[in-house]
Amino acid sequence: MRFYKISAALAAFLICLLAGCQSPQESPEASATPEATATASPTEKPESSAEPEATPTPAPTESAETSEGSTSNSCFENSAFVGNSMLEDLNMFGIIDNADFYAKTGLTVSSVFKEKTVDGTAPIMDEVVAGNYEKVFLMFGLNELGWSYSDVFVEDYGKIIDTLREANSDVEIYVQSLFPVSKERSDKNLYGVTNERIVDYNNMLKELCDEKDVEYVDVYSAMVTEDGVLEDGASPDGVHPNMQYCETWVQYLRDHC
Repeated sequence: MRFYKISAALAAFLICLLAGCQSPQESPEASATPEATATASPTEKPESSAEPEATPTPAPTESAETSEGSTSNSCFENSAFVGNSMLEDLNMFGIIDNADFYAKTGLTVSSVFKEKTVDGTAPIMDEVVAGNYEKVFLMFGLNELGWSYSDVFVEDYGKIIDTLREANSDVEIYVQSLFPVSKERSDKNLYGVTNERIVDYNNMLKELCDEKDVEYVDVYSAMVTEDGVLEDGASPDGVHPNMQYCETWVQYLRDHC
């Protein structure tokens, strides 16, 4: 009985060996679910770059005057131009259209108290005084260059200034210089018209203006060349400026009156 049991056990063992029996193993644990990759915190939305500050538009600068200055004729409102043929030409060109002209060929500082304008009924000085102008622009001297006594010229010019002031103490009086003439015309020395004598008369006018406390307007300086003459081609007769030079004349008045 014992033998049987042993044999049976042994047989069972052999069978098991032949059949490849193995001791049961624990079933492998299910593979661990991989840790979920942590979702990265969303990258913060980059702040939008600041908009560039708008460059402030510079305030407009005041319009600068050209080198020629203002071209407005407003400074001639309620004004009178009194004098010789130089003013006749200026009036004819129409550069100044808002002033009154009392001009006559051959007019002098003496005859202005007696002579009438072409269509006038009273002496020129009487008409000017009656106009009660705010400004009066005087132009004398060309016809007086041949006078024997220059002091008479200065004396009578002073009477014009005094007459205007007696009628209107607030009137602004502008004494315009004589203009240079061409070299050819100066060399002829007709009726005392030379550039040397013109310079002398202008110096006398400056002194008169200082004495009477009125404005001396040195248009001569805007007309004269480095040689002390009026440029060739600036005048048809060497004395009276053409339209281009009359414009230079008027521009000088605008800038200094």
